[in-house]
Amino acid sequence: MQTRKTAAALALPALLLAGCSLADVQAAVLPAENTATIETAPTAAPQSLTVYASASLAPAARAYADAQGVALTETDDAGAADLLLVDHASGGSLLDVTSDTLLAAAAARADITDNANTLPLGRSLYGYWASKDALTALLGDDAVTALQGATWDEWSDFVETLSAWLAAPKAAVVTLSGQDYTLPETKPDAVKATGVFAQPADRAAGYSAAILAADGTYTADALTGPLNGVYSAVALEWDNMADSEANAVFRRAKLTDLLAEYGSDACQGMVLVPFKCNFDESDLTTEEYNLDGLLDYPVLADVGCIAINAGTSADGLKAAKSAALWLYSNGEGEDALTETLGVITPWNTASDATALGAMQVEQAGIGILPGTALDAATADALTANELALQGSESRTKAERTAFVKAALAALGAGETAEQ
Repeated sequence: MQTRKTAAALALPALLLAGCSLADVQAAVLPAENTATIETAPTAAPQSLTVYASASLAPAARAYADAQGVALTETDDAGAADLLLVDHASGGSLLDVTSDTLLAAAAARADITDNANTLPLGRSLYGYWASKDALTALLGDDAVTALQGATWDEWSDFVETLSAWLAAPKAAVVTLSGQDYTLPETKPDAVKATGVFAQPADRAAGYSAAILAADGTYTADALTGPLNGVYSAVALEWDNMADSEANAVFRRAKLTDLLAEYGSDACQGMVLVPFKCNFDESDLTTEEYNLDGLLDYPVLADVGCIAINAGTSADGLKAAKSAALWLYSNGEGEDALTETLGVITPWNTASDATALGAMQVEQAGIGILPGTALDAATADALTANELALQGSESRTKAERTAFVKAALAALGAGETAEQ
């Protein structure tokens, strides 16, 4: 495995999005890498482990079991599990990881020193994923760059034009990043899609840009404008939804989601376009990010966390600790994070052993938006709110207001401001 340290890159977004050059940023801020290690090796692996895991994170538990010869039981009952690998921190009785010497050392490696009941698994690029070959066949060699830098008006016009083109191909001109591109007269062999969007694999991470636009202020006044922008993006998806994942051009997801669902080999030709929201200057209550940055940079989203059921048996506790420490302190465990899950670890290492991994490292080095950690209840409520827009026959101000009100409630931001 090849790894590339990315600690400096993960500190760059704010300055990059504020207009500084990469060279200026590197000269100004190069934070020291987190070199914390776990000096005491974990004890020998137990013979069995019961785990509750999301689909995108289960491969890490399986990698541990395969490497250590552990009998793995996957359960749908979080309360019956020794170990939890979840997309968002959940409630329930969880072990304080700083209460155990070895787990506390693992937490310190992730810069966690206060009481905490989870260990982060890392971060992964989030946005719209598509086949590079398909986008090139549609728009030409610089299609990805043009789409990444497109304004909201350009993006939404492109989506609607592409949707009509997929139904009845004919030459059509679209403008992206200020340049005109022509969709071909006939559908190229590389384009199998019949619709623009697949159902997202992850919806909650898309709220990061809105929260950043609001300067992390969870009030109706700060969030209403950005959430209006999210509504426009979600409505655009629903109005141009393919009938299946296989028949779509774009899918909103984390890289981790794609790797778990499709496998590494199938994902190597994928490229990323940021999740575009209909923001305007009046939506920003921060000077840290500018409008172009919030539209043009992808999110480096939290992929989830490790937790241990405080109510498990002594053997279950030992099994869960062993698995957590393997992921945090073993070379094969780091491979499971960086290669199997495709994450940038909490201590800022990443794999560039594949084309997709190298692309993630490059993207993180150029500039990314930091993700926002949401608990399970909030993520579920935001997801349900987006799903409620499915099947709507018209997009009205009343529908938008209801969407924003529900999103504010999910985020704990109070009543909707005047729209």
